[in-house]
Amino acid sequence: MAQRVTLSDVARAAGVGMATVSRAMGDHPDVSSSTRERIRAVAHELGYRPSVAARALRSGGFRAISVIVPDNQWGWWEPVAHACVETAAEAGYQVLVHPVGGGEGGLAGAIDGLSNVPTEGVIVISVPDQKSVREACDRIGIPGVAIDDSSADICFPSISADNYAGAREVIEHLIETGRSRVVFVRPRLSGGAPVWGDAFYLQERERAYRDVLAEAGLEIDESLIIDTAFDETAPGCPELGELLDRDVAVDAIFCSFDQLAATVLRELAARGLRVPEDIAVAGFDDERTAVLVTPQLTTARQPYAEMGRTAADLLLQSLAETAPPVRRYEFPTQLVVRASTVSTPRLQ
Repeated sequence: MAQRVTLSDVARAAGVGMATVSRAMGDHPDVSSSTRERIRAVAHELGYRPSVAARALRSGGFRAISVIVPDNQWGWWEPVAHACVETAAEAGYQVLVHPVGGGEGGLAGAIDGLSNVPTEGVIVISVPDQKSVREACDRIGIPGVAIDDSSADICFPSISADNYAGAREVIEHLIETGRSRVVFVRPRLSGGAPVWGDAFYLQERERAYRDVLAEAGLEIDESLIIDTAFDETAPGCPELGELLDRDVAVDAIFCSFDQLAATVLRELAARGLRVPEDIAVAGFDDERTAVLVTPQLTTARQPYAEMGRTAADLLLQSLAETAPPVRRYEFPTQLVVRASTVSTPRLQ
């Protein structure tokens, strides 16, 4: 089967930008009649067929953006997507939600498929490889925004929580409660599995862990940094168990994200250790796991709704005005103190 001719192919052959091609194919008044006719002639020669999206946009009867969500990850992204829908609706846009599984090339392939969907732009939630996704957006001539803190190098306006500052606040809280031997639990990255991307957020949370301990004059004991399999159904955390079996002093545990706390708490309970009396436990994210475990988890709450609203606003801005700059848009987290670190938690 011959490869489908895209706007990018037409732009390259005509010697113009993709925005000019898009305007020429859509009768935009900013394009002169001579340029429009030349571009359309090139498109016809190449065998370009306007996408479903282009036909819908020219009709003026339907305006939509797409949100690509990861269907192979826990549901932290649900409030983000909900906020995107609400914000887009206020501007008169429908939102098309596309669940996409993990794996190399999965997101880029999903973006390529949007050429046959009536959509003007895309918000991609969790992007292990921004470069390939950016290239896919460019191929079909639509703008994009990422909600992503896994990529070290960014190619989109990228929304995320301030992972460093949020982790600092959690670890400072542990130290303020009198803890000094704090374990940092990270997920084992499975040899660089695509779902983790560059694991930028993990790097930032670990950097905060090290900085806070150093500033407090506490030893950074590398044996207290442990990697564990990410399996929330496991009966315990064997790596933590091995640490405790060596009689290493531990009085607090910071889990790099909330779901790791489930197996940590099971491991401690199986050993008869009380939380928080013997060992305090905290996490990061404040997704559903944080309130479903016992005791409920102290954590850093990501502002999911605000992140989703901002992503939609930035995408709509790029459709109506000048595209926003490609940079990180970081949002402060909120420390939520629950029974896993103090006997009398603050009301949230």
